[in-house]
Amino acid sequence: MFYLVYISGVILLISVVLFVFSAVSFRKETKPTLDSIQSIQSRMQEEKEAINVQNENFKVKRMEIKNDLDWKKSVFTNTINELKRLPETLFKTSSKQKTNYHPR
Repeated sequence: MFYLVYISGVILLISVVLFVFSAVSFRKETKPTLDSIQSIQSRMQEEKEAINVQNENFKVKRMEIKNDLDWKKSVFTNTINELKRLPETLFKTSSKQKTNYHPR
């Protein structure tokens, strides 16, 4: 009867040793693959960050261009408005004469 307990204990001990051995060998075999996956992940993260930086640069550049176009549009509009008012000032004969401004 005690032999069965000892045999069961030895079998359990052998199975634990084999399990540890197989776990260590599995870890050794998968380490290069896991390292490769980790390096790929870090490269992809760096590329993602580079794309985000480039996207932000494009947004800033777009806003600069938009502001520049708005400024040029306002300058052009103001110039046109002043040119429309130019005949009034040219044909005015006296400073007391009143001119009616009619928007076009």
